[in-house]
Amino acid sequence: MGTYRQTVVDLDASADEAVAWGLRGRNWLETEGFIRPVPWQDGTVYLAGPRWREAVDLVSWDWRARIKELEEEPGDDVRVLTGRTVFYAGPGDPPSAICPGCRTADPAWPHAAIDAWYTTGTADLACPACARLSPLPDWEWTDDCFAFAHLGFRFDDWPPLHPRFTAALGQALGHRVRVLTGKI
Repeated sequence: MGTYRQTVVDLDASADEAVAWGLRGRNWLETEGFIRPVPWQDGTVYLAGPRWREAVDLVSWDWRARIKELEEEPGDDVRVLTGRTVFYAGPGDPPSAICPGCRTADPAWPHAAIDAWYTTGTADLACPACARLSPLPDWEWTDDCFAFAHLGFRFDDWPPLHPRFTAALGQALGHRVRVLTGKI
């Protein structure tokens, strides 16, 4: 079966700011009614709030879209992930890195740059087409497969997040965001 995972990655929060920006983002999600805190074991989990439907795209084939009064909510919690992370959408074909300068897709796998970024928090990647050297987090990936960042908001087993919602979250943070989706 697996888990359908969507992560909204904050591309601009630094390592030092990630916890504070994560709290700000979680507070926005809660204040807007997209999530709600629920006591669980020795802590708190964040489940869908009263306005969760406004955050998602309930397509016609989704059984939840056909029942207006349904109290059912997405099946899992929302987590704020902080710390240096290689965010990954899930298994699939190897992605190509897309140069932030010339937009050329490079299928060569940048092992050394990924390892360096994960180890040190900094790495540059040179584009084979335009020779521009750019920080690894500035590169995009085919199918939005990767993001290199210090903050992410993970929604497990929610219907597809609506682009208006993810844009609003980015606007609330004042940062660029990238949405990664996949099944793990």
